[in-house]
Amino acid sequence: MAERALGVLVADDTPDVCFLLRISLEETGDFAVVGEAGDGAAAVELAHRFHPDAALIDLAMPVMDGLQAISAIRADSPATVIVALSGFSAGQMEAAALAAGADAYFCKADSLAVLTERLKDLCATTARKELDAT
Repeated sequence: MAERALGVLVADDTPDVCFLLRISLEETGDFAVVGEAGDGAAAVELAHRFHPDAALIDLAMPVMDGLQAISAIRADSPATVIVALSGFSAGQMEAAALAAGADAYFCKADSLAVLTERLKDLCATTARKELDAT
């Protein structure tokens, strides 16, 4: 378990997906969900308010899509680890998500256990880079 739980923003327009992500993240003891958003604009606002350690952003959301939200979150909170979530296979959307500023791409059909492990690794790598830069 981490010294402190890492704050995560979850953004998906399907409430059941947000619920499953929150449960999967928080049961590890390594993450605490600091905000949940049902659209891209709300995700950007919550990211601005909380500057979370990580953000899981669905690509297909109303009001503002995930690609736009990722770009805005990256600009406002550059240290946040951003993982794009999609129901599409990586070949279809991964390049666009990474170009928008995501650190990684995750297909929703994959295991949530794999997602939480990957997010731990991404956060640890980012923390090491920040330490090395100081």
